[in-house]
Amino acid sequence: MDEIRGVRKKNVVKIIQSLVKQGGCTKNELVFYTGLSLSTIDSLLEEMLKSNLVIKEGYRESTGGRPSMGYQVNGEFSQTLCIYAYKHDKTITVIGRLYNLYSEMMEEKRRDIPKLDRDVLCSFIDEMLNAQVHTICLSLPDSDINIKNRYKQRILIENNVYMGAIGAYIKHMQYDSIVLLDSKGDSRLGIVINGHLVEGKSSIAGQTYFMPVINHEDYKNRRSMKGRSKRLVLELQNIIGMLNPEAIVICAQSIDEHYVEEELLKIFKMSDMPHLIYIDNYIDEVMLGMESISKDSLFDKISR
Repeated sequence: MDEIRGVRKKNVVKIIQSLVKQGGCTKNELVFYTGLSLSTIDSLLEEMLKSNLVIKEGYRESTGGRPSMGYQVNGEFSQTLCIYAYKHDKTITVIGRLYNLYSEMMEEKRRDIPKLDRDVLCSFIDEMLNAQVHTICLSLPDSDINIKNRYKQRILIENNVYMGAIGAYIKHMQYDSIVLLDSKGDSRLGIVINGHLVEGKSSIAGQTYFMPVINHEDYKNRRSMKGRSKRLVLELQNIIGMLNPEAIVICAQSIDEHYVEEELLKIFKMSDMPHLIYIDNYIDEVMLGMESISKDSLFDKISR
């Protein structure tokens, strides 16, 4: 009996994923996208309509026969609350975003605070929480705040650079391999290869300050634009030499992009150069990554 229930749950996830990906389907289209039989689709859709997980979107325009009813996931059935906090100057900025099942942002709040502790974090979460939130995903700076016992929702705690790399991959799906480089402070990498995040054996993966290059004189100087640009060249040289990704998303402060490219072309052929994408911050990328991980976690939970 448990095995039968498990199969039904996995089939429900197949239907949800197809409806979300296609933006709505008829029963026959679901048969095509999921590989399930029409009788199975009929039975599961009836259950999902009753639970309000799926809603009818109306009859499709007829192509000659009887018009078919279209179905779509009720985007409000499950929401994800993503909370990202990052340090800058002498303050911490906390950003919260609510997403529905279609990855659409429903609400955003921002707050600058001098210190982040459990009470401040919970107060911020409580302002945004509603009955439809099934997952709370957090990415916090050097924090061991534990809120898992306070909320009934599933709590996920994720590394911001890793989430940023996933978000960068989602934003730039034309590249099979992409690296996010945060070069503003102690440089860190997030690496996605063929859609898979490279996490390594432990949390030191992607910490570029473990590389021998940190002893190089050019790497230490970050006070001037030229110094920061020289430092970035060394970082990119290592990334390209070791990983040779198709694209590198670079979050850096006041860089001479022309100088960086000229120096790299002294080392690499143009055909070996990845596409360099400069951004001011990677807030959107982190949020996209967290939302994606949270939705995958929800589908995994449903299928168990």
